[in-house]
Amino acid sequence: MPTPTDKPMESVVEIVEIQCKKKDQLFESSKVWIAKSFKSANNVIQYQDQATGTIIGKGNIQFPCEGFIDCGAFGKDRVNFTIQIDTKDDRARVSIYDITVTNLTYVQGGINNIGQERPVSILEHQQRIQVKLKGLVQQYKSEVVTQKASSNW
Repeated sequence: MPTPTDKPMESVVEIVEIQCKKKDQLFESSKVWIAKSFKSANNVIQYQDQATGTIIGKGNIQFPCEGFIDCGAFGKDRVNFTIQIDTKDDRARVSIYDITVTNLTYVQGGINNIGQERPVSILEHQQRIQVKLKGLVQQYKSEVVTQKASSNW
């Protein structure tokens, strides 16, 4: 049985150590990662300031369901969040916050459910989403570390 909770979902904040990369390089690499990881970087990035090394954007991922019943009920839902990447020489801080879920839009029994955005109110869902978002940060780290400027094409 799911465990309901009134506690809001916790933010994911991680410091990513990336040796031998200057702030400007990390800033640009972060923008490239956003462009590759989300459907449209232009729609994701809401604010960017190269002087401070800050990028703020809105993103979403598919809900991480488990099992037949859970995936049948929530498998098409989207997890929405704000992502902020702050860069300095040799490190970046990735913060993911304002985490909500949007239901799949559907009509049932003549009632139209128009994809309402709501807080994550089931503890097990919060835990699974937390794991998925931490995986997103690890993806960021591995992509930014391996990015190389290719001038030989």
